[in-house]
Amino acid sequence: MRIVNIMLSGSAVPFGTEQVAYKYTNLFLEKGHDVLFIYKNTYDEEGVEKKHPHLTRLRLQNKSLLSLIKMRFFIKRWQPDVIFVHNFFSRTRFAGAGIAPMFGIAHLEKFWSMKAYEAVISLRPDSVALAKEQGVLDDKIFVIPNTCNLTKSFPAKQKWHDVPVIGAMGRLSDEKNFATLIRACALLNRQNIPFRLVLAGSGAQENELKSLVKKEGLENLVTFLGFVTDASKFYQSIDVFCVPSSFEPFGLVLLEAMFSSKPIVASSVISFQQILTNKTGLLSETFSPESFAKNLEWALSNPDKAIQMGQNARAHYDKNYAPDVLYEKLMGMVKTVKKY
Repeated sequence: MRIVNIMLSGSAVPFGTEQVAYKYTNLFLEKGHDVLFIYKNTYDEEGVEKKHPHLTRLRLQNKSLLSLIKMRFFIKRWQPDVIFVHNFFSRTRFAGAGIAPMFGIAHLEKFWSMKAYEAVISLRPDSVALAKEQGVLDDKIFVIPNTCNLTKSFPAKQKWHDVPVIGAMGRLSDEKNFATLIRACALLNRQNIPFRLVLAGSGAQENELKSLVKKEGLENLVTFLGFVTDASKFYQSIDVFCVPSSFEPFGLVLLEAMFSSKPIVASSVISFQQILTNKTGLLSETFSPESFAKNLEWALSNPDKAIQMGQNARAHYDKNYAPDVLYEKLMGMVKTVKKY
C-alpha cells in the first residue's frame, strides 16, 4: 500500500503529536508499505527512518497556499492509496481531496477541521460525542488510541535507587500542572520522606516553576533537565513517574512510562482514567498537592509493590497499546473506508 503521512507542526520542538506521527511513519515502513512523509520542521527528519528504501520525504517551508499547491501536486503524482493527517490545519484537505481517502487523527480533539475527511480518529471513546458535536458523521468516527515511539525495553526486575527518583516530563506550561507536583514534593520533604524529582521539558513556565522550587526550599531535591531527546534514558533513570496534567487529550507520556514498566502517579483527568487501572497506576485529585503526596508516599515507601505495579503497566500496554495493536486497528479502518 502507498501511504501519505502528513505532519505540519508549528511547535518549536517535537512533542507528543509529532512523536505519534513519526511512529505511524516508522510502523508503516516496518510493515512493508511505501510511505510519503510530508513535514515542515528540520527536527522531524530525526524522528523517522533516515534512509529507508520505501520512504519518500517532502519538506514544506510553511503552510502557505503555494506550499499547499506544491503538496497537492506531489501527492497526486505519487498516487497514494490513503492519506493520514496529524495536524488540524483545515486547509490540508485541499492537498488530498479527490486523490485518496483522507484520515484525520484528532490529537487535540479539534474534530471540526477534519469533518470533511473520509474518516476521523478519536483517541478516546468519550470523545466520540465531541466529534459529533463538531460535525463529524457517526459512521466516519473510529476510536483508535495512540502507541508510543519507544523501543528499548528494561529488565523485568528493576533496581530501586537508594534515594527514590520521581520523574515527570512535559511542556512547562499551565495545563501540565507541575506546580501541584512541586507542592506535593514539598509536603513529602516536610515529612522527611527521601526522594529526588527530575523534571524534563521546556516552556514558558520554567522560571515560575524554578521560583516555586526555591520558595518551597527544594533546590537540592529538584533538577530541571530541559528538553530531553532520549526518552528511554530518562525513564531508565527514574523509579516513579508522575503526570499531574490538568488537561490531556490523550497523554503519550503515560504510554511511555507504561512501556518502560514504571509505576505511575497521575491526575484524574478523563483520559488517564481511561488508560490506567488500579493495578497499573494511582489517580490523584488533579489540583490537590495532598492527594499527590499521599500516592507518591505510598509508591516511595513500598518499592516492591510499586515495581510490580510497573510490571502490570507494561503488560497492560502490550495488550492494549502496543504498535501491532494500533496497526491492526488502522488497517481495519482503512479496509472499512475503502470498501465503500
